[in-house]
Amino acid sequence: MLTKKNKALLENGTILLLFSFVIIEVIAELFSFKVILFAYRPVVTILLMGLYWITSKERNVLFFITMFFLLVTSFFILSDSKRAIIIGLIAFLAHRLLLIFFIIKLNKLKDFVPILIGFIPFIFIFSYMLTLSDEIPENSYYSLVIQNALVSVLGGIVLSNYFMNQNEYTPWLWIFGVLSVALYFTVFIEKCFLSNLPPTYFRPLAMILYVTSYYSFYRFVIDTEMIHAKKESIIVIQ
Repeated sequence: MLTKKNKALLENGTILLLFSFVIIEVIAELFSFKVILFAYRPVVTILLMGLYWITSKERNVLFFITMFFLLVTSFFILSDSKRAIIIGLIAFLAHRLLLIFFIIKLNKLKDFVPILIGFIPFIFIFSYMLTLSDEIPENSYYSLVIQNALVSVLGGIVLSNYFMNQNEYTPWLWIFGVLSVALYFTVFIEKCFLSNLPPTYFRPLAMILYVTSYYSFYRFVIDTEMIHAKKESIIVIQ
């Protein structure tokens, strides 16, 4: 068992390693070091899983399953094989669905009307952007439609939670939502409107948004678990 001091040192060391790795990857992207770039997403996911294992008292299995599918996506999505890309897309779809389910479960949401209201502006914006683009490959169209819907659902959850539960839940969910939508927006613009530009224009920004968004998700999970634990302890005392 780790002492409190050693646990804090290990946690801070892992966080430092996580963000140091981002700096290395941004440099690798600028200078096109392909070997280093391939390790980017898997290492980030593994470090976040390790960070959660160190800091969480609950160690919710759903967190690890959700991040596992993100890890699978990281290995397959960058492949040149069509079959591997399909596996990566399926894994990412499973990851998104589990992510949304996990957030709903942590926040104990029962009223889905605010989520539907929050969903509408996001799906409208992304659908409109989809109709404007002439650079989308035909075989990617339906995948983008599904991704638009899932990101819009996530945006709707975050937006409704911000206005409905400001005083009860951690702001890390709002931060995660903003960064996730910004990340998707950046990738969408790059792939669908400015694909003729060099990847170094967008990928360093996408890398930073990717890590900061999932770190925010990790912090949201940890903070929410702590809030629930405090509530349960108060109920027990009463």
